Amino acid sequence: PVAVGGQTLLTLVGNGHSILADIRILSERVPSAFLAAASLARGGNNDAPEGGSDTDTDKGLFLNIFQSSNNATVESKSKDIMDSLSSSADRGSSSSKNDMEEAKKYAPFLFDFSYLHNPEEWEASLALPTPKVESNTGNVAPTKESENLLELEREFAVNHRQSIEEFYELFFSIYNYQQELNRFVEDLTKGFYIQYTVESVLLDLDGRALLCEAVWLYGVMLILMERHLPGPIRERLIIAYFRLFGRDGDISRIDVICKLCKSTGITPPASASSASFASHRSHKYPMDEEKMFTRYPLPVDLIRNVVGCLISDDIYQQSSAFPNIDHRSTRLSRQASMLYVILFFDPIVLREESAKLREIVDKYFHDNWVIHLYAGMTADLSLEWNRFPAAKSALDNVLTVNNVKRMHITNAKLIGQCMAELRAYLTMGILTNAFVLDNRHDLLNCLRRCNIAVRWRVLHRRTANAKYHPIVCAATEKVTTDPKLEGDFAVNDTHVVSLILLTSQLELQLKDIFRELLEKKESIWISCRTQACGIMNDLANYFKGDQTLARVSRHDGLILWFSSMAGEIRDLAYESGDHFTVTGRKIQLCVQALEEVEQYDLVDRDVQVKAFLQEARGMLLQMARAVGINEDICEDIRWISDMSYGVESMKAYVQIIHSRISKDPSNVSLLQGFFLKLSSSLDGPVERLKQLNSPEAARITGYYSLQLVAFVRNVLEIVPVSVFAIMVQMADIIERRLQRLPPKVQGDKLIAYAQLGERYKLAMMAHEISIFADGILDMENTVLGGKEVNPRKLLDEGLRKEFVSHASELLNNLLQFDFSAESETIVSMTKHHAAAMRSLTSLSGRLGGFQSALECVEDYVCMHGLKMWHEELSRVMKYNVEQEVNKYLLKKVLDADSKFQSDVVPIPRFPRTVNEPSCINFLGRVVSMLIKTTDAQYTTYSLERSGWFMSDGSEVCGLKTVSLLRRSIGVYGLTGVDRLLCYRILHELHRFVKFFRTNVSKQGVLLEQLRDELFPEWKTPKNAVAIYASGSKKTEMLMLPMLTCFRRVGQAQLLRRMIRFELQRCARVDAKILQHAVTTYNAASLSANQPPEGEPDDVKKMCDMTVAVGNGDPMSTIFMKTDPLEGLPVLMLFFVITYIPKGSYNTTLASLSKVKEGYPFDGWPIIAGISTLLKQFHPSYAKSFMAYVGQFIRVSVQMYAARRQGKYEDATRLAADLKNSLVLLEQFCDISGLPRSTLFEHVPQYVIEMCSNLP
Repeated sequence: PVAVGGQTLLTLVGNGHSILADIRILSERVPSAFLAAASLARGGNNDAPEGGSDTDTDKGLFLNIFQSSNNATVESKSKDIMDSLSSSADRGSSSSKNDMEEAKKYAPFLFDFSYLHNPEEWEASLALPTPKVESNTGNVAPTKESENLLELEREFAVNHRQSIEEFYELFFSIYNYQQELNRFVEDLTKGFYIQYTVESVLLDLDGRALLCEAVWLYGVMLILMERHLPGPIRERLIIAYFRLFGRDGDISRIDVICKLCKSTGITPPASASSASFASHRSHKYPMDEEKMFTRYPLPVDLIRNVVGCLISDDIYQQSSAFPNIDHRSTRLSRQASMLYVILFFDPIVLREESAKLREIVDKYFHDNWVIHLYAGMTADLSLEWNRFPAAKSALDNVLTVNNVKRMHITNAKLIGQCMAELRAYLTMGILTNAFVLDNRHDLLNCLRRCNIAVRWRVLHRRTANAKYHPIVCAATEKVTTDPKLEGDFAVNDTHVVSLILLTSQLELQLKDIFRELLEKKESIWISCRTQACGIMNDLANYFKGDQTLARVSRHDGLILWFSSMAGEIRDLAYESGDHFTVTGRKIQLCVQALEEVEQYDLVDRDVQVKAFLQEARGMLLQMARAVGINEDICEDIRWISDMSYGVESMKAYVQIIHSRISKDPSNVSLLQGFFLKLSSSLDGPVERLKQLNSPEAARITGYYSLQLVAFVRNVLEIVPVSVFAIMVQMADIIERRLQRLPPKVQGDKLIAYAQLGERYKLAMMAHEISIFADGILDMENTVLGGKEVNPRKLLDEGLRKEFVSHASELLNNLLQFDFSAESETIVSMTKHHAAAMRSLTSLSGRLGGFQSALECVEDYVCMHGLKMWHEELSRVMKYNVEQEVNKYLLKKVLDADSKFQSDVVPIPRFPRTVNEPSCINFLGRVVSMLIKTTDAQYTTYSLERSGWFMSDGSEVCGLKTVSLLRRSIGVYGLTGVDRLLCYRILHELHRFVKFFRTNVSKQGVLLEQLRDELFPEWKTPKNAVAIYASGSKKTEMLMLPMLTCFRRVGQAQLLRRMIRFELQRCARVDAKILQHAVTTYNAASLSANQPPEGEPDDVKKMCDMTVAVGNGDPMSTIFMKTDPLEGLPVLMLFFVITYIPKGSYNTTLASLSKVKEGYPFDGWPIIAGISTLLKQFHPSYAKSFMAYVGQFIRVSVQMYAARRQGKYEDATRLAADLKNSLVLLEQFCDISGLPRSTLFEHVPQYVIEMCSNLP
């Protein structure tokens, strides 16, 4: 059809392909929470709906299978880890399990359709306490028992709103597609499209293909939705949208979507075969299609007409590609898959109409029973049609064990024949232009046989039928080059891979030759015609008999004949308007005339003339064959070499390809044709979109191209894996065996330092790496779909992936510490601290070995080793910082949103450790280690000595520790630790503000009264002792939370000071110019009266650079913006009064240290915490705090003077408290960067000097 009707139908088909792509895309993005909630569906009221599903079938098995097959897509999309890379698979599986365990805390409020029967009861259940969720390991998941479900629900809604809305729109788009298709058919029936009806559309060549595809695509949508988005997950997605976003979203379509997406309750059967449904999500299991397809059906008359058209006609006209009657099932395979799907719309045919089913089976399924549905998904008819009597009876007539054996043996023999022919054709020098022209039909027939053999074997090795699987997948114990053509006729995966690679290589070469022949067809014609004319003229001159060496008498007849033949050949014009058939007939007559002229005795007796005539006939035949080359041949080859059926099946053969490349890296050169063959899978989903000139074509092509490139990357991954495995061995030699060469070496010791044996091993390893790299570097750039595949880039990405994987695993394994906050002692702290230092030292050496190995081999693999090292290690650190920070954020950064995570070079995630369940990754454990090592219960901080010390004077954390940490995790890791400490401080400050507004504000009257009594601060109040005593007693319950906050904030700030000093020291040595440049830029920016120029991202990069070179004072950081807290300075005064007696001044460390061992008091962290808190408010807060403390000191001096003559113990205690107060105030000014004159404003200098001499 043309005009409006045809455009409408084409648009409908294009939309169908877009929806199918969206189903696949979104199925890879299902939030882990929905998988976890559905996996718990075996028990509990929430997961046993009364009427939400069509049946009460247990969904547990189904969801466990779905979860196991979706493990790789939870962490990252487009990532298929093969068995050959078992370590990578284990890492992906463990990270997915970790995600699932963490996601289980969201399960209580992710309801299925049972929620709709009694919403009030389900909502009321959310008010109950959160139950503990047991993990698979038997440990309690790291969710607090008192965690508020409403807060969890709010967090979930914030983080997953966009994803849930996308699924909701997807489900509605499927319903909308059905409505548009029904509307189009109704319009055809009513005559809105003049002169067209459903029947006339089916008579049109293009119209019947489009209409059949439109119906077929709707069925495929329902099947893919059920396979990739199971019912329990669909129900929870819809209810989540209804509950969380129903108030501000569009819920007018909720009824139709609920009807469409209702769970059928069918679970996939477990299979012990290699084509099990759990391991192959691309293999369809028997569903309740009848129930799905009747929810929103299509008109029965339409279905009957379409089925009749598919049974009787070849709607795609592929007879030129597969002309042989034996190849009919392959030619009609696309129609067969359409029939299989469309028949579900009319199940009566499948149940009762045996005659029609026998006709269908005899035409389409007499020699195959595993069919390709769409984009690599397959279905096994021997299982799918078991539920339908007529279909099962018709299939049983041809599908018997003996027939299956016969098909298997026939295919095995065909594979053996094809491999022999392929080896003959692919011998170097055979496939020339002339050979291809002469043997075009034989070559095309060989291609047909090869592709038919591959298709049957690849599809039927996926059969899930227990009777037929052992026959088709029979394997020999010993792997041979060719299939076993006797006995059980075993065909191994190796044989299939060999056949595919050789076939794709022949296809690649033939395509190139035919393309070249098409381009040079006219020049070949002219060249052959010129040579043939020249031969005729030479023969005419020869028979004149006047040539010097010619021993033949003159023959005027032959002279005239050859001259006229030369004219005939010259008149064969390529540009003539004659049809090529007429031209071919003329050439045939010329060849026949040349054969007849040989019968003359004079010609027959002359061997030289006969050779000339044979050469001339060859030239004429070349002209005839060249003129017969057209675009139709390339189109036939495209149809013949189509492998869209195997785009998913090929993932099962990756291990075989890896083993071939490992044995002989030169096999990589065979893969280019294989990848181009697989690119044919892109034609089906986007062909109609391109005809429509739809903007969606680029998006859909991009998705499928990325999927194919991901497969290519997975196949070639064996090269970087092998290269990096050798590099690991090199790193071990460099780190542990090679001696470091000192600046000066004595001559007699040079041999010892040479270590020729170790260096020879390194050289051999480098050579082995170069062999692996050469195979992939010799490949040419290839365009797959819309993406260009650069082999060098793939090698670089593969090496990056392996480096990221090994470095992440190393960081995760070595940065695990044994600290236990609840049961630590000084002895155990010392022991664990020593173990932590050993881990850091080991990590530093191992990573240093990796770096040296990368630098050694960078020239052999054409990459920049040091650049890769810094870029990837920086990305690993930043990603782990981002994920660790998530525990402090409501709007979390998921992997899909992270700018540091990548599908190509993914950063693995690891489960939390038992000792540190609150830490998400190794950087969190590093921060936790630093916090526990510097715990105030066991250590005291000294600002002068820049470190924390035990009571015996031993240092547990100082500049050496931070320097070792920098050597272990690098500058990027150290800046990451600094950022985590910032978030920890921010979290504590927010908690303090919340605590103040919740608890302290209730005593606002008391604080105001105390403030009035102490006013003015410069004056000594009356009854000061009573005021202080009364205030301390009334605020006693508020002091411990304040102590905890100040200690934690100050501890983190002091750690940041040490980190900043180490970064500054390192920058002065390694990046002096950069440090000066950043310092100058900062000074210029601060001196200007306007914000820095440039994009926000550029300014942020400059800020990060400032931190990296160690500039800036951490104590000056503003962490938050908050409203004033009335009474805060007064409350902090009583905090000082409460805790001053708990400490004593340590002259060795110049710090206030705890009086009682084990008490969590440390002077410098508390003072730093107070300074940081006051920095978040107006400077008047700090001024008021100092005024109140100065007032308290002056009162204490008066009390000491009054009681000095009294009891000695009282005077001594007062003197100690007075000195502690002065030390606190002096150290507060020091760490806050306040001038000493500020202190003298509140405490006279003579008082300070007098108090310094107190006993």
